[in-house]
Amino acid sequence: MTSTEVPASKPNSLQRIIGVLIAPNETFASIVRQPDWVVPLVIILVISLIAGIVFAQRVDFASGMREAMEQNKNLQPDQIDRMVRISSGVAKVFAYCSPVLSAIILLIVAGALLLVFRLFGGEGDFRQAFSVTVYAWMPGIIKSIIITAIIAVRTVSLNDLAILVRSNLAFLVTMKEHPMLFTLLSSLDVFTFWLLALLVIGFSYVSKFSRSKSAAIVISLWVIVTLVKLIGPAIRALRG
Repeated sequence: MTSTEVPASKPNSLQRIIGVLIAPNETFASIVRQPDWVVPLVIILVISLIAGIVFAQRVDFASGMREAMEQNKNLQPDQIDRMVRISSGVAKVFAYCSPVLSAIILLIVAGALLLVFRLFGGEGDFRQAFSVTVYAWMPGIIKSIIITAIIAVRTVSLNDLAILVRSNLAFLVTMKEHPMLFTLLSSLDVFTFWLLALLVIGFSYVSKFSRSKSAAIVISLWVIVTLVKLIGPAIRALRG
């Protein structure tokens, strides 16, 4: 009697979410062969909504914004008060809109990475790129859950968000005295490096590039984003 070979079944979305964290090579190879993004995206959006609600109610936006504005010697106290009220309100609106913002960021990241990889001769389509990006986002979601849990039990300042989880060295300096160094150190985060590593692995499968070439592209784009983030703190430092 001849045995019939049964084809391997496709891992479900929850298995893939766990897989990208503990076995990213095999999992991303599977994702590129059979892309899917609905379940992980829904998880990201739900967690973003919960985090946004908690942030809007528990984060002290006013104190952090006031601290930044007071460094501008050209602003009068009444101007600062008015700007703090407006900025705090806008920040809360953005917090409640975090699911929409998260979806937009994921679309931009996936599209930008796919565009650059294709410009360098890589393969892949947007469905593969978006699926890889959504699954690679899981380290950030883990950090978001930890931060949200902390904020839920105590009110924190806006400037404290970057150092609530000691996954970077920004806690060694203060935002007020060293804005550029604080922003740079907060960008050098364990969860960020984890995310970058997953993007490198995932897009190497999407593009059919070597791991080193994929890393060069992903890290170069991250460096550009980090430099852009330093523009605001640099301006504040010059004004100070």
